[in-house]
Amino acid sequence: MLQSECPIQYCNTGRNCIYSSRTKKWRCTSCTGLRIPNEAKSECVCPAGFFPTSDGGCAVCKDNMFCPQGQSALRSTARPCPANTVTLRRGAKSINDCFNAPGYSYRKTSAGIRAVPCGVNTWTTGLKKQTTCTACTTGFMTDPETVPGSHTSSDVCQAPAGSFVTGVSTALCPKGEYSDDYSLATACKTCEDLYDGPGITTAREGSTSARNCTWLEPGYALMDDKKRAILGRVDLTNTPISGAKKCPQNWYCPGGDPNGTGTPTKCEHNMWTEDEGALSPDECVAPPGMYLPDVPAGGLTAEQLKIRHCPQGTYKETWQRVGVAGCLPCGTGYWLSDKTIFLSELDPNSGLVRQQWGVRGSTDSCFIQRGMGAIFERNQTTAATALRAIICPADHYGVVGVDGTDSVWKKYGRVATPCTQCPTNMVTRGSSADLKVATIQVVNATNDQQTQGLTTASSEGYYTVDSCFTQPGYGYLQGASQLCAEGYWSAGGTRLPCTQCPFGRTTKAAVEINSDAVHCTKYIAGYGELNNIPQLCAIGQYQEPQVDVGTPCQACPPSLTTRAVGGASSTACDLCAAGWGTIALNTTCKSCQDGYYGDADRKDSTCTKCPGGRSFSYDWQGVDDIFTPQTTSKPFSSSQADCVADFAQTVEGSFHLDLQYAAGASSELLLVPGRENLQSCVQECREDAKCAAATFDYESLKCWHWEPASKESFVANGGVAFKLLSSTNLAASTKVAAQEMGSGEYSFIPDGVNTPARIAPSSRNTPVATTSLRACLKACSNVNLCAGVVFGQLSGEDTIAADSCKLILGKSLPGNSLRTLIKANLMGLNTDTRVSAGYFSQPGSNTVAVCPPSSSADAVAANRQGWFCPGGGVGSASRTRCSAANPTGTYMPEGAEKAGDCGAWLLPGYYYKQGNTPPVVACAANSFCPGGDNIAGATADKGMQACPTGTQNTGGITAVSMANCDKLVLGYYYLAPGPISADTIKRCDPGFYCDTNLVPITVNSTTVAAGVSGAGIGAGRLRCPTGSSSAEFAKAVTDCSILLPGYQYSGAGAIGITTIKTCDDDRYCPGAATITANVPSPGIACPEGTGVAKNADDEARGITTANGCTKLYAGYSYTGVGMDISRSTVQPCPANNFCHGHPQNPATISLGTPILPIGCPTGTKRDTGTQRTGLTADEDWRTANRPLLVATPASSAANGGETTNDCNRLVDGYYYDGSNVEPFITSSTIKECEPGKFCRTEGVLIEKGDDTNPGNSGLADPGVNNCVTGVTSLAGAKSLNDCNIIKARYYYDGSGAISNSNIKDCPKKSYCPGDLTVVVGSETGRFACAAGTTTFKYHPIAELLDLSASSSADCSLLLPGYYYTGAGDISDDTVLQCPDDSYCIGVTRPANGDSSCPGCIVVGTPLGKADCPTGSGTAAVAWTPTNRDSINDCVNIKPGYYYLGASGCSAIVADTSAASCTFKVCDFEGTNAYCNGATDVGLLTVSAGRTMCATANPPPSTLTSCDVRAGREGVDCISAAQCISP
Repeated sequence: MLQSECPIQYCNTGRNCIYSSRTKKWRCTSCTGLRIPNEAKSECVCPAGFFPTSDGGCAVCKDNMFCPQGQSALRSTARPCPANTVTLRRGAKSINDCFNAPGYSYRKTSAGIRAVPCGVNTWTTGLKKQTTCTACTTGFMTDPETVPGSHTSSDVCQAPAGSFVTGVSTALCPKGEYSDDYSLATACKTCEDLYDGPGITTAREGSTSARNCTWLEPGYALMDDKKRAILGRVDLTNTPISGAKKCPQNWYCPGGDPNGTGTPTKCEHNMWTEDEGALSPDECVAPPGMYLPDVPAGGLTAEQLKIRHCPQGTYKETWQRVGVAGCLPCGTGYWLSDKTIFLSELDPNSGLVRQQWGVRGSTDSCFIQRGMGAIFERNQTTAATALRAIICPADHYGVVGVDGTDSVWKKYGRVATPCTQCPTNMVTRGSSADLKVATIQVVNATNDQQTQGLTTASSEGYYTVDSCFTQPGYGYLQGASQLCAEGYWSAGGTRLPCTQCPFGRTTKAAVEINSDAVHCTKYIAGYGELNNIPQLCAIGQYQEPQVDVGTPCQACPPSLTTRAVGGASSTACDLCAAGWGTIALNTTCKSCQDGYYGDADRKDSTCTKCPGGRSFSYDWQGVDDIFTPQTTSKPFSSSQADCVADFAQTVEGSFHLDLQYAAGASSELLLVPGRENLQSCVQECREDAKCAAATFDYESLKCWHWEPASKESFVANGGVAFKLLSSTNLAASTKVAAQEMGSGEYSFIPDGVNTPARIAPSSRNTPVATTSLRACLKACSNVNLCAGVVFGQLSGEDTIAADSCKLILGKSLPGNSLRTLIKANLMGLNTDTRVSAGYFSQPGSNTVAVCPPSSSADAVAANRQGWFCPGGGVGSASRTRCSAANPTGTYMPEGAEKAGDCGAWLLPGYYYKQGNTPPVVACAANSFCPGGDNIAGATADKGMQACPTGTQNTGGITAVSMANCDKLVLGYYYLAPGPISADTIKRCDPGFYCDTNLVPITVNSTTVAAGVSGAGIGAGRLRCPTGSSSAEFAKAVTDCSILLPGYQYSGAGAIGITTIKTCDDDRYCPGAATITANVPSPGIACPEGTGVAKNADDEARGITTANGCTKLYAGYSYTGVGMDISRSTVQPCPANNFCHGHPQNPATISLGTPILPIGCPTGTKRDTGTQRTGLTADEDWRTANRPLLVATPASSAANGGETTNDCNRLVDGYYYDGSNVEPFITSSTIKECEPGKFCRTEGVLIEKGDDTNPGNSGLADPGVNNCVTGVTSLAGAKSLNDCNIIKARYYYDGSGAISNSNIKDCPKKSYCPGDLTVVVGSETGRFACAAGTTTFKYHPIAELLDLSASSSADCSLLLPGYYYTGAGDISDDTVLQCPDDSYCIGVTRPANGDSSCPGCIVVGTPLGKADCPTGSGTAAVAWTPTNRDSINDCVNIKPGYYYLGASGCSAIVADTSAASCTFKVCDFEGTNAYCNGATDVGLLTVSAGRTMCATANPPPSTLTSCDVRAGREGVDCISAAQCISP
């Protein structure tokens, strides 16, 4: 049939729509689109999961709906899922496709499925038909304020208020933090963040609100909104709080309730705290520079109890609550102290400095005053060392200091400042008032805070080196006082150099201290009196040292002179006089030999050879014959001008002098045969004493010698003078000036008659009109060809006969073969042709000789009568014999000139002694007499000279020179090279002694090293014994009395190598001490605590200063401050420390590098002031290699140990484990008291190998003790009260100090979690179980004790009338009173000893509350445990219900479906009653609370029926008014 004809909508066309004639109904077998035939195939319907749409189609079933297959084409089958269920996707086909939504559980009931919201502390993600919700992890809870169904994930399980998340659990917020809501925060909020800073905390853990941030942390005070510290109680409700600040200075803040124990408290007695933030009154102390008064027996007023400033002269560096003894003295003596250290008082609100207070708070507060010093001194009885302030004594000066505000000059610092001794040989002088202090300040006798003046002695209190002045005889030069040298003097009392004696004068050598110019009584060597004033001795004179003022200079012997002016002794006459000299090896001065001269300005005594160079040439027939003469000179020639040619011609070239003979005298011009040249001719004449000239004929080769025919020896009757020529060419000479033509010298031949006759008249016929011989000679000198002159009778010195002067002229003719050379004849005649004084020429003689010497010691008697030669004219200058023989000891030298010379010259070995008879005597002892002095007219001793200082002899005639002063005097020695003289005889040098009396001197010309002694060379000069020295001029070993640095003198005998040895162990020897025989001069002890090993070589130098004491002894430390080893840098090891050192652990000080104390191992100490043992009191603590030190006495403030084993006293809280290994006291053998024990070990002596045994006879025993039962301790507990940590299941009852009697087991209905600190006097550790709970496990004997109650979870036995919400730990917040309309029967206690409680609270699982049966409730009365502890308390019948009792009912049955003894809906037994409620069930009442309608509406009323409609239970039939007619 066609579709249009098919009555079934949406059926496919064709055969799909079929009509049945049997049923008379159409059927469709195939539908269009998504539609399918229904079961009856009567309609095309949408399949399951779809619903029909208006256009005939099928749409997918929507979310959260299900669509069963439909039966009608147009009626939708879409149904919503039950409340709070959802589909997983569209197209749900049935209700089974509805799943529980997140936050709900899935329940199937007889009425269908339903979704139940997750309850408290549960959650579910839903969508899986979970029949139960997942419980939150223990500790996590859900927020009660959340709406049902919101518990969709574990995120709803959060940490409740007062706690925070820690990984997979929660923890209570610690003190100082809070959490005020449910959250997953991993940290609580802090009070510090709340108040933007520390100081405020909470009273306990688990705080749930910011309002709990009201308690103070220790050391803090509250601040108001103006940031001011609140220092009293405070209204926390009405006072704005901005936070907390550190407890103000000088207050203490214990922390806690700000209106209770945490209220800030001012320190009593005006004490201070070191800074802000003090916690307890123990921090209230006397600050540096102040102390807390000691309370006497009579007590003090409040004002008197206040802290006070340390007295003058003391200081205090510590913050410490001590009496006046805590103010340490700066030292002994006149120390004072100023308030130089400033304490800063802080403003309590801002914490800034409000005021500063000066105190005596440091060693830098201590001061000494101008003119004072500070020195260490040791008490010989106690060995204690103290720093003493002294007024510097005479000859010392102290510090200058700085000017204080009180006009007192001060030097601050408690350091050793010794007075400085005036420089050597200087003293202070009382008159220097401006360089000393007249008064100093000292501590006031009646007020120790003030000072008073003290007048200083006139000799003390100097403060500058300028107050040191020289002593008489000393001068000040280059910063030091020095003994005035010879020739200087000083009256002393100045700072000036010594004053030099007047010119030429010196001081007497024997006087050591020259304090006045009157001591200048001697002439300086080389000075003498001349014209009434001192003058340097002229050349040729000398003056010995130490001669009296007024003595003229002494003349040297005639043959000697000095090299310079100022000859200082006769030894200065060591140069031959002009014209004298030494010849060959002869050292005696004699007249210079022929051809030599002795120059006056020469440097030695040798005669100088006359220079040559003169030559005469003659050209004979083309051959130049050059003649070079030899040189000659007259006796005593003193210059080069005295040197002449021995043969000469007056002009160069041809020169012939016509020498003739008298008639018949042909033999007087001799022909010398065999002489074929000029040279041989002249040589023959040179060798012939009579020959005066030589003539050579070049043509005939003949030689003639001319001899004068003199008949006289003197020129008084005239004679011939031949010109002499210089031995050098005048043009080349630099020393001889030309004197006209020739040398200016002439040879004189006597006899004015016969000699001229031998000269051709033509050659001597040129007259010169003069009566002067000098003029005559000068005339010749001016004429080249003049060879000489003839002169007549000579009278007087120069006068000759008139017209007697004729020039002798030679001839110079070219080609002349004759050549004449005139021989020089120097017969001792002077230029005035007279015989010089000291020479003689006998009548008839033509020679001049020196006047002969004579001596009183000559063996020939005649020779002892001497001659003198006054000189005179030629032929008349005879010698004259003295009238008497020379007296013993005298002689007449060669060349004596006058009668006064007779016996007037001293022989060597003799001297002239004024007033003595005879006047000439042998040389005296300790002198020498060189002889040669002329004593004619002498008015004082003459001819004797003192031996050089330091030498001596026996005198006598053998003492003729210094060489005879050949024995030494004590204190002197001879030093080579050189002869005995003032230069070689030395005063004994410092460091030597010269035990040289009569020691022979052996002269040595070889230089000898200083200090070398040999045969006569330094003999007797001995070095002082090693370690000693001497001043200059030491004479014996006893004079070696200067102790050298590094050595000491034992005092056991004379100075020597056995008594002077290297500085001893542990001492230094600065030297400069004066050795007194048999008085020991030991070194200075090294600064305490230091030492030095004695040098193994007794003669080697030891250390000289304290800085050499580098061996640090055990028990001492070195600060390393500065660059000195001293008592201030080396200090006794402080208490509770040990200091390694010699001998156990050698330590060597390196300056500037500290060697500091080592703290005793933790838990040990070394008692303050421990007296070391090992040596007696009078033994020196520095004895080498001793095992122990005797250090400061027991009263010392500090005295540490030497090794760790000296830390041999335990401190509380530690014990010794008994180790035997050395060292046995170490940080590993001293152990902190273990937890659970206390170590009452203060002062317990540690003995090797003995451990600290536990006390065995009660708590009073020292040692290691176990804490009492129920408490434990932290490591390091010192006493039973340190066992203050309660163990679980115990508590402290608050009754006094911790003991066995007040640590108790946790009682019933309490839990004791432990791990709490006991607060003595307050019960600690016991917490009451939450109301409604108790503990379940009793002690089997003492039922009141519960052995397992260690946490609130142990309060798991729920009491009747209470229930547990399950919302967290067991507490008053989770265990609540049974609410109205519920009953809470509690949990039955298990049997004693039963360790399980199956019905007890399980945290997180609600327990103990049951709702009254439907239709009932509890009585409307105040809650008590007994009116909520049973179902029988559900006595209040709700309207709409009644109680169906029976005769057998003993209790209400909770199951309302029970036949009786329970509650029923009002129409349970019929619709003829109403139930208006009742207040008491009455267990046996059959129908309590049910009233028949008829009763309320008696007939004729028909209102006798009442029917409760479904869902209207408790609403319908609750009063008679709801009764209706049936």
